Amino acid sequence: MDSCDVGQPMKQRDDKQKLSLLISEAERGDARAQRLLALRYWRGRGVGQNNAIAAQWMKKAAEQQLVLAERDLAEFYDRGIGVERDPDEALRLYKLAAQRGDPIAEKFLRDLLKNPH
Repeated sequence: MDSCDVGQPMKQRDDKQKLSLLISEAERGDARAQRLLALRYWRGRGVGQNNAIAAQWMKKAAEQQLVLAERDLAEFYDRGIGVERDPDEALRLYKLAAQRGDPIAEKFLRDLLKNPH
């Protein structure tokens, strides 16, 4: 048996344990865990890809004023990822994240204001 074969089941178990811990932390209200779980659902990493669930978790994190979640949720609204497309809500969230010092949100906000959809 190749040494890589031996490590694979352990890696899968570790990944499942990490996901389980992440879900527990998100359910307890940890904003960072909520955002990370949202990103997993958005990208289908370790869970089935589901934009609606991704948006739900991202909203929970953004409601706790996690700047990265505010910016990510703005992108969800801007592009209609898991939510109905809402340019006004996207603009509001980009502004909020930019006011909190997120340089990427500042750039997206400038771009959005220059080239409204």
